[in-house]
Amino acid sequence: MNLFIKNLAKNPLVRFMASLKITVICLALLFILTLWGTIDQVGNGLYAAQEKFFFSFYFLGFGFIPFPGARLVLWVFFFNLLAVTVTRFIHYKLKSIGIIIIHLGLLSYFFAAFVTFHATKETYLQLLEGAGSNLSSYYRDWEVSIWKGEDNPRNVTSVDAKLLKPGFSLQLNDFGLEFHVTQFLTNSDAYLEQPQEGTEYLNASGIKSLKKISPNIEPEKNMAGGTFLLKDKKGELKNLLLFGGEVRPTGLSINDEIVYFQLRKKRHELPLTLKLVDFRMKKYPGTDMAKSYESLVEIDANGLKRQVLIYMNHPLRYKDYTFYQASYAIDKLSREYSTLAVVKNPGKFLPYFACFLTFAGLVIHFMSSSFQKKK
Repeated sequence: MNLFIKNLAKNPLVRFMASLKITVICLALLFILTLWGTIDQVGNGLYAAQEKFFFSFYFLGFGFIPFPGARLVLWVFFFNLLAVTVTRFIHYKLKSIGIIIIHLGLLSYFFAAFVTFHATKETYLQLLEGAGSNLSSYYRDWEVSIWKGEDNPRNVTSVDAKLLKPGFSLQLNDFGLEFHVTQFLTNSDAYLEQPQEGTEYLNASGIKSLKKISPNIEPEKNMAGGTFLLKDKKGELKNLLLFGGEVRPTGLSINDEIVYFQLRKKRHELPLTLKLVDFRMKKYPGTDMAKSYESLVEIDANGLKRQVLIYMNHPLRYKDYTFYQASYAIDKLSREYSTLAVVKNPGKFLPYFACFLTFAGLVIHFMSSSFQKKK
């Protein structure tokens, strides 16, 4: 093992990546990207700034200047730190064990960030008081859901919106129909007026046409819409229009049975069922502004039920999931809804481990240095 490390440390590429100049350049670029991205989000929104400056490998600054994104910079920084650890590992002695642990702790931070970025799922769960659900919704992703009858629970077939491009077709054997996409809009407005010349579409809400509009700087506010062509076993064609803002699904008679279609936010199945028992809100005196609000929920996990109170800075934690109190809504019938932010992070303990490892390395290094005799 020691011989392998010595040979690896002599590799020209590894020695180049261990340069302190690369470390300084990476730190400078991260500072610039953080400042630039923070300023940019004021005009273009948080999500757009994240995608452009932090989640990308590169982007065009001012529209024409190639500039490295934080994702690329962090990868280079990771290999730089790894190369430094390898090239100097052969020079370390037992008295320098603290330095080794510090480097391993810093590498653990990068590993934790990688797992968090790629494995974390952020969804939300909106509950009506007295109702429960085991399905949360994504903020930005859409799907077309198809099911038969009005049974509850129901078997639902979902088609991811990422596949819904004009010309895409799918054979749905369980429903005995062919599903064809004629148009799909990531952000749209719905109209009840029929164009002078155009196809007449079937829709539960009476929507006759869709109009494409520019994407919102906050993608979760985009309202998807699309038109589809359905062909049953008899060869009969039906033109279907779906809009993300609809509450009711569209039911069509296909092969002598009712099939329902709905364009909705993509769903994520939870390992438990949450029921909103009671929603409580306090207002500032003399105003309608909420001072605080909380949700009393009932957890049903594997047949075991218990009640938990969720409020600001007091989330519910269950396995890899964390449920935060995010917002609320009151409809025209004065019914109360509570919205919980749901975060699934399988690597939530990795940053704590990296922090502990780095802190332990610092303690060992400073303690060993303090006991060494000065020449």
